[in-house]
Amino acid sequence: MRNFLQFIWNNQFTLLFFLLQFIGFALLTTNNGFHNSKIQTASTSISGNVADIRDSYSQYLGLKEENEKLLEENKRLKERISSREGKNRNQKLPFIYQTAHAINSTYSLGNNFLILDKGASEGVTTQQAVVGPQGIIGVIHSVSDHYSTVMPVIHSQSTVSCKLKKNNYFGLLKWQGKDDRLAVLEDIPNHIGVFTGDSIVTRGGEGIFPSGILVGKALSSEKNEASGFQAVTVELATDFRKVYNVYLLENKGKPEVDSLIQIMAE
Repeated sequence: MRNFLQFIWNNQFTLLFFLLQFIGFALLTTNNGFHNSKIQTASTSISGNVADIRDSYSQYLGLKEENEKLLEENKRLKERISSREGKNRNQKLPFIYQTAHAINSTYSLGNNFLILDKGASEGVTTQQAVVGPQGIIGVIHSVSDHYSTVMPVIHSQSTVSCKLKKNNYFGLLKWQGKDDRLAVLEDIPNHIGVFTGDSIVTRGGEGIFPSGILVGKALSSEKNEASGFQAVTVELATDFRKVYNVYLLENKGKPEVDSLIQIMAE
């Protein structure tokens, strides 16, 4: 208490100055309508800006939560469609979908990659298909406890069995390492007409991707008369410069497919 009184005594003139300033300001705003109006306007403006920032932040959090809900709902719809298509083909084991996010990725390297925020603890395994809202992305390459890496189709070692949607003629999709927007579908017979805009989809024969996942659209084709096959330049459906929301696909029937392929290879 003694120290407090000593502080007041030592700073009596400073405290008196601020007290008189406060009284003068109060009298000015109370008796002068113009100044009072200006202060109220400024106060309202500041409060409004603060509320606007707070509301924008709340909306951002709400949209993020809503986006996650939409992803989960989309996942359930995809599983339902996969299950129905599997029943139509008498398949007993449809694909199981899981949502994830790409927390890191590249698109300008010779061997590009993505890192996802799901790993072994969430049931992720190697050789799972990865697709996005627009189409195919790649295949799970390696897995840790909480993360996983993806070998995208824009990787020098990536090969995916794909086909022309309109007639089911198939070949291998490879990346030439030049443009992250383009890939090449090889081994399409020369006598097959390929036109700009033709849809390219996954074939699904290797058991990693379901059949019919969009890969992209044909831009042009170059025939090789010596081999009898043409190479189709494909504009990829996925924009690898802004990949974030993805789906991991697990095929419960893949071990059975692999065993049959192994038997035929022996």
